[in-house]
Amino acid sequence: MTLLSLWMTVLLLSPSASMSADNVTGSVDETLTLPCSYSVSDGTTTMCWGRGICPSSKCNDEIIWTDGSTVNWRKSDRYQLLGNISQGDVSLTITGVTEEDEGTYCCRVEIPGLFNDKKKQIIVMLHDIEECPDDSDLDPTNEESSPTLTPSI
Repeated sequence: MTLLSLWMTVLLLSPSASMSADNVTGSVDETLTLPCSYSVSDGTTTMCWGRGICPSSKCNDEIIWTDGSTVNWRKSDRYQLLGNISQGDVSLTITGVTEEDEGTYCCRVEIPGLFNDKKKQIIVMLHDIEECPDDSDLDPTNEESSPTLTPSI
């Protein structure tokens, strides 16, 4: 194996090692914040949020994009960056969460240089909404809701 092919193998395998993952849980109609930040010691940079796993470059199914100081594009008003973008807080806020919002998100901060991007994968999981029982389920005189006891011999 040549040194170049060894180097390419390391580069192809290393992006997943530099990616972190978190879970965020919530419920339908809530507002969720998916955390993501980066150090601005070398200045601000462009970044995007997308749906699905983080690809080798850019974002899949992009939902919001910033140049490091302001949001330049977003798919919907439901997606916002409410943190201090110029200080590296690029956490994604989703308002009016729906069942379709459940799934994997990718925060990608573009760091200059080959394979330097910071990637964070977040999985949004929604709680099941349980229905409240109606009054007949709570009425002990209701034969349908009362358990039947059978004596055992």
